[in-house]
Amino acid sequence: MHPIPMVFRFTASGSSAASAFASHAAEDRNLPADPFRRRADLTKVGRVTVVCDRSALDAVTTGYFNASNVPSPPSDGAPLDEDDADWLADRLIEDDAPCVRSGGAGALLLETAGPELTWLFFGWSTPID
Repeated sequence: MHPIPMVFRFTASGSSAASAFASHAAEDRNLPADPFRRRADLTKVGRVTVVCDRSALDAVTTGYFNASNVPSPPSDGAPLDEDDADWLADRLIEDDAPCVRSGGAGALLLETAGPELTWLFFGWSTPID
């Protein structure tokens, strides 16, 4: 029987998306097992893809969705606020985007004021045993 995949989503900072993901995955793997909160096994993720395409946010900016969410400018590759990044990550997961297929993780650059880049990571992995 194959384990049921689970969605992961977290933010991490680093000089690049790959280094931020690797640092977070190493720290996560060292956490003690929690029988009440399952975690995705981030060591099973084989690649990190920075998502530069913001076209899914165009539907929000043109008024396709209700006006309660005012998105940040969706220019490709530009940093996003956390709400827009969460929304875009949900759409990419639902659409089975290439960045999250076959053990990959998507990375969206977030708007931050800190010295290092901050990323929102998302995708599917198997749970930690």
